[in-house]
Amino acid sequence: MDTIKVPQKRIKTYEDKDGAVPKRLHDELGVEIKLVDGDIEIEGDGGAVWVANMVVNAINYGFAPEKAYKLFDDEYYLEVIDLDTFFAGSEKLIERYLARVIGQEGKAKKVLEDLSEAHISVWEHKIAIIGTFEELHDAREAINRLLMGSTHAGVYSYLERNKKLRRMPR
Repeated sequence: MDTIKVPQKRIKTYEDKDGAVPKRLHDELGVEIKLVDGDIEIEGDGGAVWVANMVVNAINYGFAPEKAYKLFDDEYYLEVIDLDTFFAGSEKLIERYLARVIGQEGKAKKVLEDLSEAHISVWEHKIAIIGTFEELHDAREAINRLLMGSTHAGVYSYLERNKKLRRMPR
């Protein structure tokens, strides 16, 4: 059995709609999901539990369940960038760089998602990304470039070039 701590703000996600999230995880993966004292308990076979862990973690990082469910597909992955690692817990730096990724009224995040075709969620000090291998690579690289001080325009150009390359026939 695996146990995952659920942030207080996300508990309703597992309880809403008559337990739709645990039911969907059971239907898709054959795992048993229980919410016990603010933790999610997952029981099932190894591979199914591993996928359920990714889905639950994605929801815990702020993704809507519909986006997290993409992780049922073997071509989608979840990656998390922890800004505490980059900035050694400096609240001011973390806030500044989260703001660079989010942008004014969420515009930068929206452009990053549109150009990389990945899904991005900012939760506390973490930036979570869901996408295919190539989408994940592009989104991660774009975010890393922003964190290293690149201009938004330069990062967007990088993503536009890569998006065109991804769409070219092979």
